[in-house]
Amino acid sequence: MSCRLSDEIKSAVDAIQCEATEFLKTIVAIDSTLDKGEGEVQTAILKLLQEALGSGSESIGVKRKQPNCFDIECIPVILDKIKDKRGFSPVDWNYDESKFNVVASYQGCSDDGSGGSNKALLLQGHVDVVPANESDGWTHPPFTPIIKDGRMYGRGSGDMKAGVVAMIYAVIALRRIGYLPRTNVTICTVIEEECTGNGALAANHTSLLPFSDTIKTAVIIPEPFEFIVNAQMGVLWFNAKITGKPCHVLQTSAGSNAIEGAFSLFAALKALEEKYNEPSNRHPAYKGIDHPVNFNLGKIEGGNWASSVPSSCRFEARVGFWPGVTIEAVKRDIESTLNDEANKLGLGLEIAYRGFQADGAVLLPDFVGGEALGKKSLQTDFVDSLQKCYKTASADDESNAGRELLVKPITCTCDARFYSDLYQNSNNVVVTCFGPESDSIHGVDESVSLKSFRDCMLTIALFIEEWCGLEKEDSE
Repeated sequence: MSCRLSDEIKSAVDAIQCEATEFLKTIVAIDSTLDKGEGEVQTAILKLLQEALGSGSESIGVKRKQPNCFDIECIPVILDKIKDKRGFSPVDWNYDESKFNVVASYQGCSDDGSGGSNKALLLQGHVDVVPANESDGWTHPPFTPIIKDGRMYGRGSGDMKAGVVAMIYAVIALRRIGYLPRTNVTICTVIEEECTGNGALAANHTSLLPFSDTIKTAVIIPEPFEFIVNAQMGVLWFNAKITGKPCHVLQTSAGSNAIEGAFSLFAALKALEEKYNEPSNRHPAYKGIDHPVNFNLGKIEGGNWASSVPSSCRFEARVGFWPGVTIEAVKRDIESTLNDEANKLGLGLEIAYRGFQADGAVLLPDFVGGEALGKKSLQTDFVDSLQKCYKTASADDESNAGRELLVKPITCTCDARFYSDLYQNSNNVVVTCFGPESDSIHGVDESVSLKSFRDCMLTIALFIEEWCGLEKEDSE
């Protein structure tokens, strides 16, 4: 990449920064927790893509090749099409017209979209967020975005609406200065990353569809990690219903307290958590990471009267596990641990699974230890290109100048697993997460750095040139 071109791209991103920030504010203001505003955010993105990258017409989803335009599609998530696929997470809710993904695809200048190159790019991100209530202690209402000291505060600002806006506006910035990618580029925004991954599962085939087995496809998911992610944990959600024996508190010993039993059962699970974390069980990608496997008691309810021993209690929990461990093996561990404890306490127990059944995944096998150790592969080409673009994007920041992104794992899950070698041919598809620096994601006063938001946008714009190449838009 020439200095002139990189400077031109930098100027384009800086010129669009304010517009991108305003759009970020618009979608952060939408409560897109499950079954609320996911569709509203997707509709706003759909409109932006159609106006900025599409034909500008209202005929969204009609497949027709238009010069210099992305094809914009609204893809409904249909339960019957995904419920039997590997990676499906079970749900007890319906999928209706408000549940859809957005895919914007551009085919490069040659007939096969390769533009003389065998590389392509997919930019993917989710629009849903986790719940937030002002009563939890937020300084400002969580869905009233506030900018202060160079940061935007609001639920979803970091996880991951800033990343979504950055990847979209990286492409728009290039388009504004008359450039289009030489090779296939696809933008995909999905629902339900925070609870199932079913949005990405439904979009998986469509978002990779333009790319053939001969094309090397890079996938960037700008989750709020300002580093290159090489692995992610598996995650399983379950709920447990505990049945005790009710009685008056004056005869407590004659009953069995289901709520106290729930805590005893979860204590047994915490012992299993420690077993998973033992050095002999540790996955090599997580060497040096403190306590990477975590179990969480996320919700509990039970009882109906302060002076009655509760006869029932229900809790929901999240269990983390290593890449390479099967979901069925984790289920067996959960069930045997809880059943043994329930039998010991004389409690009834029912276990059901709803939500995440997400495999752990190594995203960059050549970088399991954080370095590629001299190997040359699609993965090293990808990481080297991303490092180069990040260095250029952050060169004006004296504190970051010349700094390389760390390569390390995350102790949670995300949609990147669907683009790992669990689902794709790693000789043809490579994936990572890299996005803007954020704070308190899933917590109180979540925020994102607007400087990092800009650097992420510029990094992706530069990466499009580096990986795909650019051509001047045909003005005819």
